[in-house]
Amino acid sequence: MKRFIYSSILLVLILSSCRNTESSQFIPEGRSEVCFTSQVSYLPQSRAIDNYWEVNDKIGVYMKQAGLQLSASSVIDESSNIEYITTLGNGNFLASQQPIYFPEDDSKVDFIAYYPHINLANPFIYPVDLSDQSDLPAIDLLYSDNVKDAERQSEAINLAFTHQLSRLTIRINATSGELYPLTLKLDKIPVKADFHLADGSFTYSSDQEEIVYLNTTHNGSNAVSEALLLPSEEPKDITLLVEYNGKTYFKVLTFTSLKSGKNYTFTLSLDGQIIDDEADYERYTETPVITPAMFEDDDLLYVIHDMPNIKYPGTNVAVRNYSMLFSKDLRFAYWVAYPLYNACTGSSGRTNAWAYDPVIPIAYQANLSSGFGNSYDRGHQIPSGDRTSDKETNRTTFYYSNMTPQLGKGMNQGIWANLENEVRSWMSDTDTVFVVTGAMPPVDGNIVRYKEMAVPEYYFKALARKRNGDTEFTTIAFVLENIYYSNTNFMNYAISVKELEEMTEFEFFPSISKNIKATLDKSKWN
Repeated sequence: MKRFIYSSILLVLILSSCRNTESSQFIPEGRSEVCFTSQVSYLPQSRAIDNYWEVNDKIGVYMKQAGLQLSASSVIDESSNIEYITTLGNGNFLASQQPIYFPEDDSKVDFIAYYPHINLANPFIYPVDLSDQSDLPAIDLLYSDNVKDAERQSEAINLAFTHQLSRLTIRINATSGELYPLTLKLDKIPVKADFHLADGSFTYSSDQEEIVYLNTTHNGSNAVSEALLLPSEEPKDITLLVEYNGKTYFKVLTFTSLKSGKNYTFTLSLDGQIIDDEADYERYTETPVITPAMFEDDDLLYVIHDMPNIKYPGTNVAVRNYSMLFSKDLRFAYWVAYPLYNACTGSSGRTNAWAYDPVIPIAYQANLSSGFGNSYDRGHQIPSGDRTSDKETNRTTFYYSNMTPQLGKGMNQGIWANLENEVRSWMSDTDTVFVVTGAMPPVDGNIVRYKEMAVPEYYFKALARKRNGDTEFTTIAFVLENIYYSNTNFMNYAISVKELEEMTEFEFFPSISKNIKATLDKSKWN
């Protein structure tokens, strides 16, 4: 199973000409100065999590003869590790001192660049040192080698940077009390390597292993810890040590590899012990279990969407929006899982921004710009009304991947809409309602399709919340066929989460005990 995380958007910053009225740099007659714009691939790293540079960020730039490997002999006019700076933090870079000029003979050139700029003992090797993680942007290595066969021009050269390190994010929540003081560290991991600017490869120092302290931000009963790691193609076990409340807990994090530019996220619950199985995929309280067989199923895509403009307090980590298990054949998601709390709803209203999901290939999505017809609505799985904090977040609920052909009158516009409204009301006496909404195809395999999308036989919701004053979760589930209902009393269709698991063969809320999931107490939801 392929995994898609976050967005594939690229930030492109355009500069129409190299110099502006702010600069008085003298340009020799007959020469053409080189300056740069930049783009950073959207991967959730510490430097450019929103694809934004910061004021006075500096990069090192090399200009060499086209087609030759970077070396002392291929560099043109001593254009080696020249410092360029974005004084406004907008990604437009000008030389700090002596700039690079295009060759006088108009020969073609290549450019290589890296961030952050430092004075190099070896002009073609960047020494990576990850022993100190207190300032993540200062050690986040970016690299650009996309500009080939460039010629003299007055416009800026566009450098495309990619992240060269792996990123580890640990999200921790406490079931009781505040997570402070809290210290997370990794037991003896490789921290030093040489990064070869000529070809973007690493040479590792095998004897340079140290205990590394993660960069941790506390927020009451929640904390986010981050670290940058050296990439590795080999399987790797890393021991995580969590020091909390005078005790030390251990957990082995297992990786099949550590890819450059990839984010590896683990979610841990702390209540006298660390409670969580090996996290092979990014998951939260609301995320149903994804088995190895599901990951190996080429029909399934595990997709995660973050909120475009909202970050966890005190961090640059995007707040999770929703995740889904999407079927390429059915053209809809088996389930969409998400947290629901007061900050998710606001005054943005309904955008009706129908669009393809940007992280799922269009070939596997139905074009629903004009709807289904035949009495079917474009039924949301995560409702528009559950994400009205801002317009950009609301837009994410109108992706075609979030839709199914749901009978309109008497279902989507009736009993189902009433259930969605009631779910939002259940936020009133809890911090968070954890929701899984899903759709299932006919059991007999007799699938009817509209716009290439299969028509679900029934819909379900699984919910969990811990009401104010409660020490344990309460759960409930609902199952509604995709038919006309003359009544709107959805409580008639309530079942236990355990019963829903038996129907769908999905495991919901794996961190909640089976006994709680087997209990149905409607009085706690009235």
